[in-house]
Amino acid sequence: MQKDNIEETSVEVKHWQWIKGDDSGLVVTIKEEGPKWITFDNGRRLATELKSEFIQELDAEIAGEFVKPQTSSIDPLNISAPPQTVVEIPTKQISPIRVLFNKQKKNNKVKLLLEFPVNIPTKGVYELMSTSFDKDEVNEQLQSFILDQLPEDEITDCLFNSIKSLIESKYKAE
Repeated sequence: MQKDNIEETSVEVKHWQWIKGDDSGLVVTIKEEGPKWITFDNGRRLATELKSEFIQELDAEIAGEFVKPQTSSIDPLNISAPPQTVVEIPTKQISPIRVLFNKQKKNNKVKLLLEFPVNIPTKGVYELMSTSFDKDEVNEQLQSFILDQLPEDEITDCLFNSIKSLIESKYKAE
């Protein structure tokens, strides 16, 4: 008896992520796509005409980061179901208050001022440097000198305090 050489072709599984609705953030694979319904491997389905609105295809590399196939375990009832590769990607829950703020058409634009104490050279030293070296290079080095005096945590604290102060001054009870 002679065996035929059968080449196995691997089918690349495409992963999709819900971008809208109750399943937002959920990563799924399509089991079957018909004219009316798209059926997913996890048993859920979506109307075909809503595909582009509710799900988007994930890049294979990105999907590989989130999807890990389940390994088979002991099945005491000997009822084996195909392993599902559904992973829920945590999405940031947005507060209903924030949603309402975001939907406002008319907002007041105000300036948020930040002040930091920094050391700078005197004008005479700056002018001496500017005549001795390229002015653009002097400005670049002066900017770097000033930035090095501002640690990130101080900037963050100052920004946070400035925002708190703005809220208190604009919305204080009268």
